[in-house]
Amino acid sequence: MDLGLKGKVAIVTGSSKGMGLVITKAYLNEGVKVMMVSREETRLKNQVLAFRKEGGIVDYVAGDVADPELAAIVVNKVMDLWGRADILINNAGGPPMGTFMEHNAKVWELAMQTNLMSVVRFCQAVAPSMIDNNWGRIISITSTAAKEPAPVMILSSTARAGVGAFTKAISTELAPYNISVNVICPGGVLTERLESLIAARGDRENRDYVELLNESQMSIPAKRFADPSEIADTILFLTSEKGGYITGVSLAVDGGLLKSF
Repeated sequence: MDLGLKGKVAIVTGSSKGMGLVITKAYLNEGVKVMMVSREETRLKNQVLAFRKEGGIVDYVAGDVADPELAAIVVNKVMDLWGRADILINNAGGPPMGTFMEHNAKVWELAMQTNLMSVVRFCQAVAPSMIDNNWGRIISITSTAAKEPAPVMILSSTARAGVGAFTKAISTELAPYNISVNVICPGGVLTERLESLIAARGDRENRDYVELLNESQMSIPAKRFADPSEIADTILFLTSEKGGYITGVSLAVDGGLLKSF
């Protein structure tokens, strides 16, 4: 299927590893120019060099999405290099586990800056280019916790739900300009982040890591975690010409994990 993405320009945050890296590879395979963003500059440099050897058109900005200045820096570099910003993938690592009384104000503030306000800032930064070109696609990756909040994941549940509400609101404003704005809510995805969450839960509950890993998979109707490529494939469709009529949606990609509909 020709997704009509060749020659488009994408910004992918959190792209030095995990889902962000897999999404970057998927876009480069479709002929998309990609600006990679991550805190881990050494990983970014190595990945960019490898992608360029394979013929990919790719560059990077090293920085923390919690930094209020980063979005403007990234978009300015994209405009200088390629003259447009067509696709934005907001992807940031989640905050630590814990209930609402376990976290102080500083931890709450960092979670909101990283997982909510970064989305607001990047959307504001790319929207003018998308409006000018009458075409744009924005995807924010959150979590099933945004739809089914968990007490022990209170930071993620709160920030991610905010992203869903923000997305729905701006999707209405941007729809007349052929800009779609959606949220992907993954369940368990085989990444370092998932492994760290299961390990943290094991420490909290004094339980074996492998036991918890298997238990978590068995709680999913599909009886397995997602491969990151399955998230990337969903995103490719939603950000293509084929998926342009879908907007304002928070889509669970979770193997049937969520109980709601």
